[in-house]
Amino acid sequence: MKSNGIMVLTTVANTEQADKLINAVLENRLAACVQTQTIGSHYVWDGKVCNDQEVLLIIKSTNEAYARLERTIVAYHDYEVPQIVAVPIEAGYRPYLNWLKKNVSP
Repeated sequence: MKSNGIMVLTTVANTEQADKLINAVLENRLAACVQTQTIGSHYVWDGKVCNDQEVLLIIKSTNEAYARLERTIVAYHDYEVPQIVAVPIEAGYRPYLNWLKKNVSP
């Protein structure tokens, strides 16, 4: 089934920040589901190679809610330039995609 669903990826410094952001996103129905995983991040910042432990958030949302979701992530985020990228859900299991759409406010 084709979908208007998206997976938005962002990272935060720790589980406390993750919990605050997740609560805001779910309470405002900007996503149907948020999954988390502790990851190692390796990147360049101010010309230096950095290595940090972060929490990856995989946020299941819709195209219609993206602008509000992005504003919420920026408002709750501690990073100067947070990673916020959306990946389209091209297809998926119909009951899951229906559930996703039903639980996100457009």
